[in-house]
Amino acid sequence: MRLTFGPFALDLDQRRLFQGDGEVRLQPKGFELLRLLIEARPKALSKDEILCAVWPGTFVSENSLATVVRDLRTALGDDAADPRYIRTAYGYGYAFVGDAVASAGAAAPPPAGMPSAWRLIHDYREIALKEGDNVLGRGGAEVVVFDAPTVSRHHAVVRVHGDRALVEDLGSKNGTWLDGTRLDAPKPLRDGAELRLGSVTTVVRIRRPDPTTETAVSWQAGRGTDPHDAVS
Repeated sequence: MRLTFGPFALDLDQRRLFQGDGEVRLQPKGFELLRLLIEARPKALSKDEILCAVWPGTFVSENSLATVVRDLRTALGDDAADPRYIRTAYGYGYAFVGDAVASAGAAAPPPAGMPSAWRLIHDYREIALKEGDNVLGRGGAEVVVFDAPTVSRHHAVVRVHGDRALVEDLGSKNGTWLDGTRLDAPKPLRDGAELRLGSVTTVVRIRRPDPTTETAVSWQAGRGTDPHDAVS
């Protein structure tokens, strides 16, 4: 059984948390807490309920719970002030606020390099992204090129895994921005999101893959550049 939320999949049988193609390491108590909150959603659980379920028959302080919650939020890239997954019910406990779907298993995504449903719209041009890693930047081999001085050579990467996609800044000088917020950790993409590289703005779209559409690595996304020119 898997519980899928955002870019994550919690495998209850294997006791593992996956994000795209990779695994997110959780401590045993973090795994138990995450499963407990997801299964109880959207109900808020009191601290006493959580302590009894996660530390059965053992006396621990609320500080231990706070430490596990903090580590879990870090693993999920969550923000206590603006939570996407773990909400604090002040003076009471915690609740899971994300959308989670239970399934018997996840279908295998298309092989890396195959066309995906994910697109970037820039200057009236639709840029097809491929399964796997799509490096966005100003130049280089296997790079989706945005020819602008505010874009770093290897600026950001979009990791596509089936119907999920994450964007991560690659240490760019002018930053990668998602819906107006500068990235400091990988973030999931959604249809209609605004993705900005320095001063270059794109819009994220999900389209049904067209077998006649070239994949992103063969496109030039700079203003006025022919998409059929080779990437240098």
